[in-house]
Amino acid sequence: MKNNLQKLPLGISSFEDIRTNSYLYVDKTKDIFNIVSSGKIYFLSRPRRFGKSLLINTLKNLFLSNKYLFKGLYVYDKWNWGESYPVIHLDISDLSSETNELLKLTLADTINNIAREYNISLNEHLPVDYNFSVLIREIYKTTNKKVVVLIDEYDVPILDNIGDEKIVNDIRKTLQSFYNALKSSDDYIRFIFITGISKFAHTSIFSKLNNPTDITLSKEYSTICGISHNELEEYLHDYIENLANKKEMTYSECLDEINRWYDGYSWDGENRVFNPYSTLSSLSKTNEEFSDFWFGTGTPNFLVKMLKSEKININYFKPINITKSELEQYNPLSVKITPVLFQSGYLTIKKKYTDKNNRIYYTLGIPNFEVETGFKDNLIDLYEEKVENMFKKSQELIWDDIINSNCEKLSKKLRIFIAEIPYYLRLSKDNKEKWKFYSMVFSTWARVMDFEIIEEKTIEDGRIDFVLNNIEKEQVIIVEMKYTEDQNKTLDTLIKEAFKQINRKKYWFAYGGSVKLMALALKDIYIDDGFITDVKCKIKEVNGESL
Repeated sequence: MKNNLQKLPLGISSFEDIRTNSYLYVDKTKDIFNIVSSGKIYFLSRPRRFGKSLLINTLKNLFLSNKYLFKGLYVYDKWNWGESYPVIHLDISDLSSETNELLKLTLADTINNIAREYNISLNEHLPVDYNFSVLIREIYKTTNKKVVVLIDEYDVPILDNIGDEKIVNDIRKTLQSFYNALKSSDDYIRFIFITGISKFAHTSIFSKLNNPTDITLSKEYSTICGISHNELEEYLHDYIENLANKKEMTYSECLDEINRWYDGYSWDGENRVFNPYSTLSSLSKTNEEFSDFWFGTGTPNFLVKMLKSEKININYFKPINITKSELEQYNPLSVKITPVLFQSGYLTIKKKYTDKNNRIYYTLGIPNFEVETGFKDNLIDLYEEKVENMFKKSQELIWDDIINSNCEKLSKKLRIFIAEIPYYLRLSKDNKEKWKFYSMVFSTWARVMDFEIIEEKTIEDGRIDFVLNNIEKEQVIIVEMKYTEDQNKTLDTLIKEAFKQINRKKYWFAYGGSVKLMALALKDIYIDDGFITDVKCKIKEVNGESL
C-alpha cells in the first residue's frame, strides 16, 4: 500500500485550497486557456458534482493572475501574468429563492457586498438589475480594467421551484432582467462564463445576451469536466493500485470495475469521462470500495418533482433516439423529462448521427452501473406510491381474501398489481435484486393492509421473510416468499418448499394463539424479449405446535 499519495479533493471546489494544501488536481488548464483565448461569452451545462464550480474557481484565479497557484500546470508558461482583471463571481446556488421577493433581496445583498469590496456605493432603492450594470461600469472606472463575470449554477432558483408555475415565471423574469444587464455592460466586460445544470435555450433568461457560445455538446471541450480515461491512469494509477490490493484484485480487474461503475458519460458521443465525485470517492482512503457515491448524494428535488408528475411510460433502460433540438429544449414547466434526465446526468450520449436530411440525432442511454441501479431504485420508490394507491382501492376485498384464506383471488390481485409496474424496473443481473423488488411490492401491500411489518425477522434457527401483525384485527401472518426464473420449476413446487421450510424451522413458535402461515411463490415467465410474473399463494392456519 502506498501511503505517500496526495489527498483527494472530495467536496472541494476552491482551486486555491486544492493547490495550496497539496490536493490532487487533474489539470484542465489547457481547455481553459483555449476557451479564454478564443471567445468572450460561454455557457456550459453539466450535472451536479461534476466540477463546474471548480472550473469557475480556476477561471477566477487565472484572471486574478495568481501565478503561484498554476506552477507546473499547462497554462503556466502561456498566460500573461503581468495583467490581472477584476472578477465578479456569483454562485447563484447560495441565494435564497423560496419566493421571488426573497431572491431579489439576496441577489441585491450579494451585489452590494461586491460593491463595498471596491468602495463603490450603490443606490439600494434601485432595481438589482440596474445596480448590477452600475457595479460593472463603476468597477471598470475604478480599476481602468475590463471586468470578468463568472456565474455558477445560474438556474438553481428555477429548479428549486419546479412545480409552482407562478413562482417559476416570476423568478425567470427576475433572472432575465438581471442577466440582461450584462448586455448593456458589454463595453466594460472582458469575459463571461456561465454554468448550470439545465440548458438555457428555451428559458428566455439569456434572450438578449450577445450569443453565448454553448460548449455543452462541443467535442473540443467534451472532457473539460469529469475524468478522461487518459487522466484516470495518469493521475490515479497508484490509487487504483491501492484499491486493487485491498480488494485482492489485479490492477486490470480493478480498472474494469471502475469502468463499469463510473465511466460512460459523454457529451459528444465519442469521448467518455468518469464521474469525478464517485471515482475519487471510490479511490479515497476513507472508502476504498465500489458504491453509488454520486447517486447516494440524492436525486435533485426538481427531478423528483418532475418524475412524480409524469406518467413514466418510457423504458429508459433501452436506447432512446432524440433530435438535437429536442435534446436542447428546456422548459421548466414542460412534462418532457428526457432532456432533463440527460442534463442531470441520468442519461448520456451514446452516439451522434445525422439522417438523410442532415438533421442531427443523438442516441441516449444510461451511462454506467451506478446510475442504472440508482435510477431503478428511484423509479421503484416513485412507483411505490402508485402501488400503494392501487392496493387501497381493493383493501376490503383483500381482507376478505385473507380471512377466508381465498388464495386464488389474492394471487390474482397481486399478479395484476405487479403487472401494472413497467417490466424494466424488474430487470436485474441477479435474483437477489429481483427479490428486493418483489419484497418492496409485498411490504407496500402489507402497510396498506394496516399490518405492522418486520422483514427478515431473526429467530433461533434462521430468518422469517416477513412477519405481519394487525393488532386491531388480531391477525398475525408469517410469510415465506420464494422466487424463481427456472422455467422448469412450478409455482406449486415453490409453495411446497416454502411450507417445508416453515414447518422444519417452526416459525410460528414465538407467536401464541392463532397464526396464519402464507407461502408466496413468484416466477418470471419469459416471452419473446420480455417476461410476465406469475404469482401463487397459499394460506394455512396453525394452532399450538402443529401445522
